[in-house]
Amino acid sequence: MKHQMEGKILVADDERVNVEFFEVMLSKLGFSVVAAYDGEEVLKKLEEFRPDLILLDLLMPRLNGLRVIEKLKKDDSTKDIPIIVLSAVSDVDKKVDLLELGIDDYIIKPFNFIEILARIRSVLRSKAYRDELCNNEKRIRVLKEFEESLESFFTDTCSDSREIIEYIEKNRETEAGGMKLLQKVIEREEKLIHSVDNLRKRYTGLMSREGY
Repeated sequence: MKHQMEGKILVADDERVNVEFFEVMLSKLGFSVVAAYDGEEVLKKLEEFRPDLILLDLLMPRLNGLRVIEKLKKDDSTKDIPIIVLSAVSDVDKKVDLLELGIDDYIIKPFNFIEILARIRSVLRSKAYRDELCNNEKRIRVLKEFEESLESFFTDTCSDSREIIEYIEKNRETEAGGMKLLQKVIEREEKLIHSVDNLRKRYTGLMSREGY
């Protein structure tokens, strides 16, 4: 517990004493903490605060924890946020149902903070691994698309170069051929500049799209 930690945690519970306890303890450990006291407030806070983890009580007013989970898991922008449920109910069937909905852990009240901290660290570690895997997949996808663009660029460039070489061989002895050759070289260079510019834009667009 002495090590500083990082991460943004949304604590949702209608019992203020629980929320205040988590705010104090988690903040001391280095976490950034935001509180919500009912289900509707959870959804509102998520519009401006994207946490790394949600600690969620099931029995809350306005919108209970179960409905919050269902809404979050159906929304592409929030479905991957890890959720640890805090509940006074030890119903095994309910726990199984919640795990099938996509929560990451289920802790029964009254809880031990050391245990919760261990669960938090475990979930955040798993999230970090998933994020890294996702980033690696994005990098591979970007590199593959760029490789395809690069291959197409070199294919077109080689084709143009062969065409010019063939034209030189046929027309190098005549003045008219020389003028035409010069014009063809100019056109080829303009096309090459245009192709390089398109390739640069393609690469920049891919990197920007994937958030690099």
